[in-house]
Amino acid sequence: MAGFVAVVLMLSACKKESEKATVKIDSLAASQEGSTKDSVKTVAEQSDYQSETTDNATAEKLKLYLQDYLKTDLPSLEAQDRKFSFYAVDLNNDKKDEYLISLSGRAFCGSGGCTFLLLSNDLKLINRFTVMNPPVFRSAGITSGWNDLILISGNEKYKHLKWDAKTGKYPSNPSLVKDTEIAPSGHDFIMWDDNFSRAKIFEF
Repeated sequence: MAGFVAVVLMLSACKKESEKATVKIDSLAASQEGSTKDSVKTVAEQSDYQSETTDNATAEKLKLYLQDYLKTDLPSLEAQDRKFSFYAVDLNNDKKDEYLISLSGRAFCGSGGCTFLLLSNDLKLINRFTVMNPPVFRSAGITSGWNDLILISGNEKYKHLKWDAKTGKYPSNPSLVKDTEIAPSGHDFIMWDDNFSRAKIFEF
C-alpha cells in the first residue's frame, strides 16, 4: 500500500511539473509571437517611408546639428516646431550624400511655404531655403556639376533651382525664380510626396 501511495505521489508531482513546463512553453511562445509581430510591425512602418529618409544614425546627427544651429531659438519653439524630416541624396555626383532637411511648425512655415536646409555630407550649411513647398524633385538635369531642384509653382508651372557656381549654392528664395513650363521627367527623383515618397518624421 505504501508503495502504491508513493507511485501516486510521484505521478502527481510529475503532472504538476509537466503543467509548469507547458505554461513556460506557452508563455515563451506568446512572447516570441509578440516579438515577431512587433518586428513585422516595425519593418512595415519602415517600408512606408522612402529609404533615404529613415536612417536613425543620420537622423541623430542632423538632430544634434539642428539643436546647435537653432540654439538661440530653442527656448521659444513649441513641440510642433521641433520636428524635421530629411532626404539623404547625392546632388553633385561625388558619391557622398547631401542632406536636404524640411522644418515644420509655425516657427518655420508661413503662407508662402516652409524653411528647408541643405547640408553637405560633413554637415556644413550650403543653403537655407525660404518659402519652399514640397514636393521637391531632384532633376536629372545638371548645372555646374549639381542636380537641378524642381518645385511646383502652380497652374502647370514649375521652378527650376539651378546651382550657382559663383555663390556655391542654389537660389535661396524660390519665389524669385522665374516659372517655366518644363515639368519634371520620369527620371527625376521625387521627395516629400505622401503618395510616392513619404519622409519619416523626427524630433530635435
